[in-house]
Amino acid sequence: MMEVQSDLKVTYKAFVLEQMNFGKVRGPKWKAWKDRTFPSRDMPSHEAAKCAALQGEEVFSAYHLQLHRAKHVDKKDITNQLVLRDIAIQSGLDVGRWEEDMKNGSGISQVADDHMEAEETWGVFGVPTLYFEKGKPLFLKLEEGDWEGVDDQGLLNAVIETTVERPYILEVKTPESSRRSEASQKKYKKYIGEK
Repeated sequence: MMEVQSDLKVTYKAFVLEQMNFGKVRGPKWKAWKDRTFPSRDMPSHEAAKCAALQGEEVFSAYHLQLHRAKHVDKKDITNQLVLRDIAIQSGLDVGRWEEDMKNGSGISQVADDHMEAEETWGVFGVPTLYFEKGKPLFLKLEEGDWEGVDDQGLLNAVIETTVERPYILEVKTPESSRRSEASQKKYKKYIGEK
């Protein structure tokens, strides 16, 4: 197994899943980041993170981690501006500056740029998608469980080995992933009123 350098630098990019899911229905000109009437579940947190990044990498990293923790561990509504503001406080941001950037829409164009680059340049269709400068982008869906935190380095090594060392692998899928994908598609069709 190949060894991963300890100086691996991660760059997070925004990807608006709603653009992929609802853009097909609403038409090619519709953009989630431009439609202020659309009740987005993606845009508030993406925009908040981009506004945090305007204050530097260190506070962005803290904000980004707290944002994921709020959603996935604490089960908070990260579309709620008050929740996003609380995370800004916890992360050590200059909250006044962050609020002004949010009010001015300072992060929206960055979200749009990230999404368009991912979709048009790399063919990204879902999250998380990983790219290691060599090889090809890799969409990775993981199951929650006791393995988390135990085999992180081994998993990262396997992913890098798959995408960089074996770029001819196009897809690895289990029957369970197919069933979950079908259930997810039904949920989105119901959400947008399709049958």
